[in-house]
Amino acid sequence: MAYLIGADEPAGKAVRRVLREQNARILALLENWTADPADAIHRARQSCKRARAVAQLLKPAMPYVAVVENAFFRDIQKRVAYARDAEALVEALDYLQVGVTESRLAESVAMLRESLAARAGRELESHRSNLRGQIDQACFQLRDADGRLARLPVAALRRRDLRRGAGRKWERCVAEFAAIQDRSPAEAYHSWRRQVKYAANQAQLLANLEPLRAQSLGPRLRELASLLGHAQDLELLETLLRHQPDALRIDTHVQRLRHLIAASLAQLRHRAREVGGELFRPAAILPAVATSLSVTEQQYSGKGAATDGADDAASPSRRVIPDRDPDTSRRRQFR
Repeated sequence: MAYLIGADEPAGKAVRRVLREQNARILALLENWTADPADAIHRARQSCKRARAVAQLLKPAMPYVAVVENAFFRDIQKRVAYARDAEALVEALDYLQVGVTESRLAESVAMLRESLAARAGRELESHRSNLRGQIDQACFQLRDADGRLARLPVAALRRRDLRRGAGRKWERCVAEFAAIQDRSPAEAYHSWRRQVKYAANQAQLLANLEPLRAQSLGPRLRELASLLGHAQDLELLETLLRHQPDALRIDTHVQRLRHLIAASLAQLRHRAREVGGELFRPAAILPAVATSLSVTEQQYSGKGAATDGADDAASPSRRVIPDRDPDTSRRRQFR
């Protein structure tokens, strides 16, 4: 089934289903990784992030379950992270090539891309045996996890708990954006990007529960995550050129390439801050969406505004208390 909670699907049952589906998808990709290692690992890591977005929805109502499952999929994601980094550098060059018009500079960018692609291939081959071991261990953990996920103690979960989890993630995005300044370090952007990607996944997952939010905010969140992702790839590339200028066997236009990267990086971050301001500043899109939600859904479905039903009762699994400030909890420094 799709990465989507059904409109009439009980919350606990839906969470179990989606987590098991993502678990099975990751397992299938890693079991067949040798045919196209870069693509399989990239898609498996994407599914890990989707599973972690589900787990993080549970944090307000079921913190223990949220912490355990988030940590599990983070560990699977981390096992194959280094195999993705080399491919990210090649993708950064693909993005950079679009803005190059000068023939000699374009030639240097093409040479750099060729060198990076060859380097990525060599690194994959040199680490293949170690990567195979990491993937075999990950597959063992994923097979074992299916039984645990099938018995996940989420029967008491309500749709209200999922909405509260999504609201908590939105508040985290707002807090991360508020910390961003013109000269903020790269890690501040990385941390913001992680929260935005989880929020985008959660908007997709809850589209049947909050359709207007998904339609209005989902595309903007994905745009913002893409901008920040391109910026992160360019940062990796600039770091490589700064610390290992001769490692790629090109000795022409290195400084000009670095200037081009810096200019592209500045443009991406500027655009990301613009989109972030439209989304996360006070009186931005979200309040307008919230005030018009019940009317729009009534016009769309012909039904009255939604009221709390049996499945919307407060979850008995945890006493409802105000969320902690996002900055008081320890951040997980993993991209």
